Amino acid sequence: MKYGLLLVIISIGFSTLSQGGFKKASRGNDYIVVVNDGIQFSLAATYLFPGQEVDGQNALITGDRESYIVNPSGKTRYAAELGFAHFPKWKGIPIKFLKKSRIIDYFDWGLGYKVFAGEESTKIDLLDAAGVSISNSNGTGTFTLGLFSARVSAHSLIYIGKKKIDKARKHFIDNAIGFNYEFRPNDGDRLYEDGFSQHPLDQVFQSQNNLQLHYSLGLGVRFNRAWMMIPTLELPLIGIHEWKGPHAKWDWFSSQYWPILFKIKFIKLFERVPKCGAYGDPSEMNFDKKFRSGNF
Repeated sequence: MKYGLLLVIISIGFSTLSQGGFKKASRGNDYIVVVNDGIQFSLAATYLFPGQEVDGQNALITGDRESYIVNPSGKTRYAAELGFAHFPKWKGIPIKFLKKSRIIDYFDWGLGYKVFAGEESTKIDLLDAAGVSISNSNGTGTFTLGLFSARVSAHSLIYIGKKKIDKARKHFIDNAIGFNYEFRPNDGDRLYEDGFSQHPLDQVFQSQNNLQLHYSLGLGVRFNRAWMMIPTLELPLIGIHEWKGPHAKWDWFSSQYWPILFKIKFIKLFERVPKCGAYGDPSEMNFDKKFRSGNF
């Protein structure tokens, strides 16, 4: 099911991509404009950034001690998302030192599917009263988490460089803050391989429902009036549910992991012929003028 959903998201995105972008003005389409809504879709690499290795000793009722090392590691997996982008029409307050007209340039949201994976290894040495090793044991637990996701973000753009598309600069920095929600439909992998169960630390597992505040930083490029591509690093900042302090780490086995994404996002603004003849609807023409000049 999860692979089917991913294929649907990818196929819809690329079918939209195949429709092509805005063509340069020519006789018959001189007044075609981009509007302030469009489609957005992305493919991403996911990674669980692991916490630090933990070591220590526990006293046993037999008088012996166990010395342990618990070492987490992250793995790379994938994600996909499909949704919409909306560029509001308000003018905003000029920010002269950033050479932009408003703090929030656009909103976007999407639905998707994410896969994260990680691993934890545990090594235990049994020591006698003199600290001499009697025996040792090792275990490894791997896990893969498939999650249905929803995201909404508010974006602010800062233009850079001298190259232009129409009158707007081609490249920009995309800063965003927003919320992401994930639902895991199953319990996930909770057992070590080969029946290993000598866990020296308590085990805690992330809830099936997850809500986080995130920040993303991207470097965007405009291909034409309608199409943009934005490679983006998305980092969760705070886990709202479950709240475990001012961080965004997930618990699995006896370790914590920080879920991060590196994604390639595309935005395709919708295009239309203005409703009111050659000069068009004033709001549409005004947005198109601001978009081409970089003041949207």
